[in-house]
Amino acid sequence: MGFFEFLNLLGSLALFLYGMKVMSDALMDLAGDKMRKVMIQLTSNRFKGVLTGLFVTGLIQSSSATTLMVVSFVNAQLLSLTEAISVIMGANIGTTFTAWLIAVLGFKVKMSSIVVPMIIVGLIFYLKKDRQLNALGNFIIGFALLFIGLEFMKDAITGLDNNPELFEFFQRNTERGALGIMLFVLIGTILTLILQSSSATMAITLVAASQGVLTFEAAAAIVLGENIGTTITANLAAAISSTEARRAALAHLIFNVIGVTWILILFVPYLAIIDKLAFELMGANPLVVATDIPIGLALFHSTFNVLNTLLLIWCVTIIANLVIFILPEKVKPEPVFSKPKYLNKQALKYPETAIKALLEETRRLYQEAIIEAIAHSLGVHRKDIKSDKPIEEIVKAKAHPGIKQEEFIKMRIQPIYSEVLNFASSIQEKFQLAREDNERVTRLKKIHRDAMEILLHVKTLTSEIARHKSDKNTVLNNEYLKLKCAVIRLLRTFLKDDEEIFFHECDTLLGGIKSSAESDDNTLLLDIDRLIREKKITPEQGVSLITCSSSVLEIYRLLLKAAKYLVIIGSEYRQLEEVFFKEEEDINIQIKEAA
Repeated sequence: MGFFEFLNLLGSLALFLYGMKVMSDALMDLAGDKMRKVMIQLTSNRFKGVLTGLFVTGLIQSSSATTLMVVSFVNAQLLSLTEAISVIMGANIGTTFTAWLIAVLGFKVKMSSIVVPMIIVGLIFYLKKDRQLNALGNFIIGFALLFIGLEFMKDAITGLDNNPELFEFFQRNTERGALGIMLFVLIGTILTLILQSSSATMAITLVAASQGVLTFEAAAAIVLGENIGTTITANLAAAISSTEARRAALAHLIFNVIGVTWILILFVPYLAIIDKLAFELMGANPLVVATDIPIGLALFHSTFNVLNTLLLIWCVTIIANLVIFILPEKVKPEPVFSKPKYLNKQALKYPETAIKALLEETRRLYQEAIIEAIAHSLGVHRKDIKSDKPIEEIVKAKAHPGIKQEEFIKMRIQPIYSEVLNFASSIQEKFQLAREDNERVTRLKKIHRDAMEILLHVKTLTSEIARHKSDKNTVLNNEYLKLKCAVIRLLRTFLKDDEEIFFHECDTLLGGIKSSAESDDNTLLLDIDRLIREKKITPEQGVSLITCSSSVLEIYRLLLKAAKYLVIIGSEYRQLEEVFFKEEEDINIQIKEAA
């Protein structure tokens, strides 16, 4: 093969890859949001995970894209490691659709006569302003370019007569038995690693085999190497991700290596079975007829991946434990709170991972900074709140000297608030979000704004108590103590460790706290009148108690709103959100009435 023939091959391969990318991107635009949500939701067991991976990869025609999505979702904690492994198994089956697409339409159907009209139709759709039609046009154009590239590739790879050295190399190594087969596996691995596309390697292999440059045995071995090489993309992407993401990528590599190992042991008899099966199903004889090799390879690729999945699907937990052993969790120091922990460029790759990162950062804000600020303002440690100590005892102990709230907000709250607003704006600017996702982002921004309002009410409460500290009025101090205890009781509920339990008990907890708050507030109003009449407190002290009670009610309202929504927003169940919106409205009305 001369230099110009080599350039033609590279150019035709580039056109094939470009067509594949345009087609894949268009399908992602058409079904991306729903497809990613399906991947997240329908992986509750290994069998659903396999079907999900098969469906997604068959749709977007790229196992690498599916695996990269899986790695991103694992990194964002949207998928567990075992769920990710089952999806990857399905992706291995889904990627075999590409081989069938090329083998049937590229070799059995004369596509060259219809690709130009297809591009015209695609262009008409592409020029439409409708987003769906625009994506459909892109898909048609990409589909046509893929087969144009394939036709050029056929012309670039010349036949036996013009390449005796090349044919001799492949023929000689095929005859070397196991060593030759291993060499072809290595060639397939390296080629896929260089091209970063198993589809491109498959296309080259199919074309070369159909031209007689490769024997069926050599082509099948290269396809096995492609199964290993395709895992490198995910491992490279996961290298800078979390430990869980790297484990998912490594599991993909282990799964494929195990499959390639057992099929190599049975290589010769397995190819004989495929040859017989191809003849019975489609009248093809790939071991003898070169033009039948594409059908044989597609059948080999599909049956191998299906069998490998059927064998190893029962070992998902074992594979997960193995990668956990190989890649143990490394304890990293927590970032200082003024810097985000979850907001990064990787999270902005998909809307789902971006919203999940925003959700986790919001949880972190409340679970750490806001709770800490409230607790320390009231002279209480977080660890005491989470303990079983009596609340009144904790408040009376005054275990913490308190904080300078203005400095705390400036140093720890405002910096992360700025980062969150910037990240949320990036999400809404970068992605065309579905209505419910856009609402999630907006509500998370509001929850951060509410955090600032909570701290203002805490400041009012602590300032009022400090202002009357010198009064040394035992009755007044007892009323302040009750209000502090009410806030700490709410924080203890908020810091429940098991989020699922909190979610299922949320209505009961909310109802109890609401009733308690309303009852306490009404009782306090009556007590203030009585205490003033009995001259146990002054009218000014009565006003202070009413102000503090109002602040406590607002702290209740905003914290309960945040607590419940932070649970619901991660649930993916729209009906629960609708219940919450109604309840939130009821809460606001009732608290206003109580105040």
